[in-house]
Amino acid sequence: MKKLLSILLSAVLILSVAVPVAVASENEVYPIIIVPGYSSSSLYKLDENGNKVHVWGVEMDKILHAIVVNAAEIGVGIGAFAKGDAKRLADTVGSEFVRMYGDMSYDEYGQPVTPLNTYYNTAAQTSTAWLKENEDGQYIHEREIMPYVAQYLGDKADEWTFNFNTDFRRNSEDCAADLDRYIDSVLAYTGAKKVNILAVSHGGQTTASYLALYGGEKCNNVVLTVPAIGGALLAYDLYNDSVRLDEETLFYFIENGEAMEEDMNWLVKAHEFGFLDDFIHYLRPYVLDILGYWGSIWDFIPAEYFDEISEMVGEEFLQSEVYAKSVKFHKETLPNLSSSLKKAENDGANIYLLCGTSWPSVVGTQENSDAIISVNSSSGATCAPLGERFSDGYETINTVCADKTHNHLSPAMDIDASTCYLPETTWFVRGLFHGMTLSDSNYSAPLMKMLVESKERVNVRAYEEYPQFHDAMNTCETVYAEFDVSKTGYVSAGDTSIKITNLSNKSSITVLSISAENAELSFPAKEYVGKTVAPGETLTVKFSGKLPEKSYTVAGVKISYGIGTVTPVGEKEFYFTVMNGEKPDYDSDNPYTPLKAESQFKNHIENKQLVELFDKLGLTPFLEIIYNIVFNLVGKFLKNFI
Repeated sequence: MKKLLSILLSAVLILSVAVPVAVASENEVYPIIIVPGYSSSSLYKLDENGNKVHVWGVEMDKILHAIVVNAAEIGVGIGAFAKGDAKRLADTVGSEFVRMYGDMSYDEYGQPVTPLNTYYNTAAQTSTAWLKENEDGQYIHEREIMPYVAQYLGDKADEWTFNFNTDFRRNSEDCAADLDRYIDSVLAYTGAKKVNILAVSHGGQTTASYLALYGGEKCNNVVLTVPAIGGALLAYDLYNDSVRLDEETLFYFIENGEAMEEDMNWLVKAHEFGFLDDFIHYLRPYVLDILGYWGSIWDFIPAEYFDEISEMVGEEFLQSEVYAKSVKFHKETLPNLSSSLKKAENDGANIYLLCGTSWPSVVGTQENSDAIISVNSSSGATCAPLGERFSDGYETINTVCADKTHNHLSPAMDIDASTCYLPETTWFVRGLFHGMTLSDSNYSAPLMKMLVESKERVNVRAYEEYPQFHDAMNTCETVYAEFDVSKTGYVSAGDTSIKITNLSNKSSITVLSISAENAELSFPAKEYVGKTVAPGETLTVKFSGKLPEKSYTVAGVKISYGIGTVTPVGEKEFYFTVMNGEKPDYDSDNPYTPLKAESQFKNHIENKQLVELFDKLGLTPFLEIIYNIVFNLVGKFLKNFI
């Protein structure tokens, strides 16, 4: 998915040769197929002599050549861009984009302008071993993830890891048909009875559609990570011309992907670089010239926006097969996906979903998402508006899981997983970005690996260390916190301490302040001040006070810390469901409440113009951290003597 708008170019290919057929192991170890993210498959066309001409794939020389050829015009465009005129540079880049990738277009009738093909489509020519030997490793998907999850295959991991290709421009129904044929090829090639599947992003939509249309008889473990099952916010924002970059989230996205421990994202928190949005606005028509009628892009439009976007295209496209298949996907496949996946489970497939939460879209739409895919689209869960939670005493809807003893409500009370496609086998990771599963090396990655190699069906209650809801533990998150007795994400009267873990791989931290919201808990400074927490170690801090005498409300714990990075102080807030008494009556007339408490820092400044200045300069996050440290340390100290 993250490659959607990237300019990926081609490489020279070598004709394929066969490799010996492997034999299935006696203890039923299954080969693994990677169904990759969007635009991962390379494409070619045939020229008038029947020769293959590369159209889509990695070819940096071509990009550099285009830059050199257009250097003068690009220079003029950059000059205009610097003066606030984004159109000239967008026209230059857009025109070159269309020239280079015009062969990938579909016309307004939903027909490809140029017939394109994928290079390798059989198991014999797509095993990692064959691609390493014959293509120098080109066309291997998810290079970092696959060696990690395929460890269960031992010394034949490369031979039994297979890289699925499809023409990603087509509808999910067509991609699913390709996957069905490919699975047959892998089974015949290996002699195995079933396959394991790891799907990423668009691969999740393809695989979910495959299971819905073809069942699960050929599959053992099917793990869908950050799946675009119900679409992607990016598609809606692109069609609707509502792309608005969220720079802070985008920076944090990069930090997570690189596992950076230097907190750079907050530096752009208040800065909206509108000129970038202008550039995208003017570039948008060129992008839509290429992919505006692709079946996959139409299937990416979330269901709630499909009819709205359909009104924006001509009658020719509305009569096309591409559009008809997308209507079928939105009106038939998605509404029945839960029952279809349950049927696939009954066929023998173990289906697992791993979804990121709690980020806005990096490109516009403000919904609970992994920055690209909304939580509702990836999982089917019901979510409170971004930045809010369900009010105290909320009752889960239970349309899919009707068992009231199964608590499918997130600790922050912002996600109701009882409406998921598969409530019993869907995990949610708060703070996990799209495509960053492996980077979350302390939680999401080992969970993914466990699900791929599991010998038996697993549900969200099977392992205490893998609850249905959990915070991301990427090293760039720096700290992780949970209470000493209650289950992860909860707090009750039985808890006496909070445990704070340093997630960093290279830096020690010092806890500077701990404060609670919506709970009268006090964390004495003597318990943590002056104590250094080394990488990977945990500090246990005892507290006093009391919780609200009610259940199904939320308590927040804010931790400020010092770390030797670009931003020497940081702050992280955790949310816990309080379980300490009767559940209050839910006020359906006021279904939501803000997740975060109002800023004490802003409330204590009477000069609102000064607050606006701090926001404009991007200083507010840093000043709030300093304020919280002073308020919680100095303020409490003085309180004891005044």
